[in-house]
Amino acid sequence: MHGSSIVIFRALAFSASLASGSLAAEGHSPDWTQVASADLDLMGDYEGRWFDAPEKQYFDINKPLAAQVINVREGEYLIQFFQQHDARADTYFVGTGRLSDGVIRFEGNGWRGEVSKDGISGRGSGHGGEARFELKRVVRSSPSLGMKAPAGAIVLFDGKNFDEWQHADGGAVSWHLVEGGAMEVRSAANDEEKAKKIGGDIVTKRKFGSCRVHLEFRYPVEPGKAGQGRGNSGFFLQDCYEVQVLNSYGMQGLWNECGALYKTAPPKVNATRPPMEWQTYDIDYTAAVWKNGEKISPPRITVRLNGVVIHRDEPIPHATAHAFDQRLNEPREEGPLKLQDHGNAIQYRNIWIMPAAQ
Repeated sequence: MHGSSIVIFRALAFSASLASGSLAAEGHSPDWTQVASADLDLMGDYEGRWFDAPEKQYFDINKPLAAQVINVREGEYLIQFFQQHDARADTYFVGTGRLSDGVIRFEGNGWRGEVSKDGISGRGSGHGGEARFELKRVVRSSPSLGMKAPAGAIVLFDGKNFDEWQHADGGAVSWHLVEGGAMEVRSAANDEEKAKKIGGDIVTKRKFGSCRVHLEFRYPVEPGKAGQGRGNSGFFLQDCYEVQVLNSYGMQGLWNECGALYKTAPPKVNATRPPMEWQTYDIDYTAAVWKNGEKISPPRITVRLNGVVIHRDEPIPHATAHAFDQRLNEPREEGPLKLQDHGNAIQYRNIWIMPAAQ
């Protein structure tokens, strides 16, 4: 690691001083309590515009500009620019930035700029012209964040206890209750904890079919991890159909990334938010109809991720299993909701369900 790129971590001893407003102050694992200053201050979404573009050139008639600053590993960030968030917009620029003295600097393909606490500034080129850009960091919260359970709904988790949950093997939940009314996935750290049955998936004690569900989640930064090893978990309906939870911030939005019906249907758009920010799933689910052992109609699902529709009345043709030969193992009756332990310290909160009227 280059000396100029060393990221100074905020140690556990200082976590109490961060409690006012710091996302990293909450949590149980070091992933939540030891977060790089640059990740807290610079990583995330940005919005702004082009300046001084040639008259009637593309950047002049399309002034809005958005960007994402994505942690890759300590001192290294992916920077990407496009016209609009929450759309499958073509990218203007994708490149690597390096952290030095609290500023991320990037350059390449006719672009150059820097990311600081004041925002992103620099110059970019494309579509036959060059222009100056300025952007400010933004937090694009979900419109349903903190939504209270409506009358008739069942509150499955309000941060106080695990009364509605059990481990998938029927035992007591060993996940952590953390400040802020959240739970945190607890994975077995060693063979001794495995022997004590620490960790593992958790399921609701009650069983459900067609329903409306609200839940909130967030994932840590986890510098150096990537793909399925970064912020991985999942939410399952009827213990069978998974809506993927993953740190897919800045990724393509494939069929195994956040918002996907796992290995079945990719989200229409990658609407994920940066690590450490609370996000929402609002799901309307209609269970399959079976008659005499035959599936008459498949389950269907509408999913909103952070208020953005990523699946609209999508049929689920089979179980969302990782192994192909397990995809025909579908439930004929109601089943529990499940939250997955995939080895990452994902946090969940504010989970409620409105079962469909029978």
